[in-house]
Amino acid sequence: MTELLYLDDSYIRELEGQVIRVDGNHVILDRTIFYPRGGGQPNDTGYIGSARVIDVYKEGDDVVHVVEGSVTEGRVRMVIDWERRYRLMRMHTAAHVLAGGVMYGKYKAMITGNQLDTDISRFDFNIDNFDRELMERAVREANEIIARNARVRVYYISKEEALNRPDLVKLYKRDFLEKLERVRIVEIEGVDIQADGGTHVRELSEIGKIEIVKMENKGKSNRRVYFRIIP
Repeated sequence: MTELLYLDDSYIRELEGQVIRVDGNHVILDRTIFYPRGGGQPNDTGYIGSARVIDVYKEGDDVVHVVEGSVTEGRVRMVIDWERRYRLMRMHTAAHVLAGGVMYGKYKAMITGNQLDTDISRFDFNIDNFDRELMERAVREANEIIARNARVRVYYISKEEALNRPDLVKLYKRDFLEKLERVRIVEIEGVDIQADGGTHVRELSEIGKIEIVKMENKGKSNRRVYFRIIP
């Protein structure tokens, strides 16, 4: 079982760990600072020793690091590609402000799909009355919230409490809660609160600003928005 250190501290850039198993170019450690792809957030990249980490994914209770190069059993040093990680942290927290704090909080739009990336991210919303004017207004409101610089808190609650809190999940599907023993909460104070397993910044001022790239219709009630963060 791999201990997921990024859940409690997204700012750890490098750390030592113990190699548990090596299977070809797949490496499992006793603990990791690498985020495995999932929940719409891409995996981290970086190094384990001198081996380049090119993919990271979960397999049961383990995190598998796919590397280019060789890793031998014993103590190793993990190093995150920090510029990429921090960009994804800023993007993910920006998405919570826009999708959770504004689109759901004000317009009751549920998230039907999402994909974060370092340059451009996208969200799909289940909403009928949706046009560019509404989205531009939502982005302005999100940027006003970001400028007020609220803090971001991470903590845990029981699955039972989470299942009784519909406000914790802005996704159209929420059955993933059933699989969890305890639920990690990401709360932007006074703005948004969500069950979430991704990496985030500590304060909204770290984000910058949100900017719309384009919008698309994806079916009768699904609307897709592409956005980025600047600078």
